[in-house]
Amino acid sequence: MCMHSNRQKLDSFIDYITQMDEPELDRLQDAIDRRRGSSKKNKEKQSTVLERREYRHGLLQLEGRAYKRKKDGQLIQRGPYWYFHYREGGRQRTLYIGKTDNPEAKVDEMMIKEGE
Repeated sequence: MCMHSNRQKLDSFIDYITQMDEPELDRLQDAIDRRRGSSKKNKEKQSTVLERREYRHGLLQLEGRAYKRKKDGQLIQRGPYWYFHYREGGRQRTLYIGKTDNPEAKVDEMMIKEGE
């Protein structure tokens, strides 16, 4: 497929948008939101940071998670879960700790297993 013909199709589509009425524009916006994987209407946070503190050479972060059920769109809360964010070899790494009352001890245990 030729880039030139794709460009012409896009230009024609954009020209058509200027002629659309409100219901058509709403329908188009819904299709764009679905394609991008998000809904502009009723957009709710999927993750919330509840607590953050420095530990070792990184950050311990307690996060509450949420997801929308497909069948009814209800937002389901999960967690909170601990994560350890750190840098290794110039890259950011995230270690899932899970639910625990002592995340520091769990990080120490997991880092030893990874051969820190």
